[in-house]
Amino acid sequence: MWQSRVFFIISSLYLFFFGFTKAEECQNLAGQEAIDACYMKIALDYALIHNPGFPFGALIVDHSDNKISCYGANSNFKNKLLHGETAAFWNCTEMYPSPTNDDMNNPGLDWSKQTLYTTGEPCPMCASQSIYRGVARVVWGTSIADINGSGRQQLRINMKDVVASAKLGADQQDNRVPELVGGVLKDECDHAFWCAFAVFRDQDYFDAMTAADRMDYYHKRNAKFHCAKKTIKTEL
Repeated sequence: MWQSRVFFIISSLYLFFFGFTKAEECQNLAGQEAIDACYMKIALDYALIHNPGFPFGALIVDHSDNKISCYGANSNFKNKLLHGETAAFWNCTEMYPSPTNDDMNNPGLDWSKQTLYTTGEPCPMCASQSIYRGVARVVWGTSIADINGSGRQQLRINMKDVVASAKLGADQQDNRVPELVGGVLKDECDHAFWCAFAVFRDQDYFDAMTAADRMDYYHKRNAKFHCAKKTIKTEL
């Protein structure tokens, strides 16, 4: 648990001293749209610090007091399954353990008051985790479709479809699912993914885009999002 707390503190200090959007700025805002955009900016900054080659960043925020509970970033160098959202959920569970050692029935954090912010629409694995974990809201930047259009492999199942598949016993509809909000700071998130995933746009990508008559999508994106001359794939 102490490792997670140290990681959280170091991450917060890094963001503070290097001039990125600070949590205090988000706390002073009025209006949910402005608050969502502010926290998404922090999630994106965090991702670009920790894994610019795979800029999937996540925050979990207690919306009852408008404070960050924990951070997460794609950590596939450590574990391929540690997507940004998974890392954030894991960090929160470590930082706020069940007081009775029963995370299922008595978690250390009131998850019904938490909002998950993530730079990319959650994949089916992370979408399922948000349902099982019990967060109240999930807010994302860019879509699975646009991440895939940037060149990166994706499971083309939208989060809204994962949520719709949640059932109680006897195939009853499960209404204990999060509110979904997509497209927050979409251009900024799209820009990060477009540049990060340039290394995946190989000849097979261009052949497939040509066959699907989607090269116009590529040209519009490439003109809109200017990237550094050298894009480095830091992790696989």
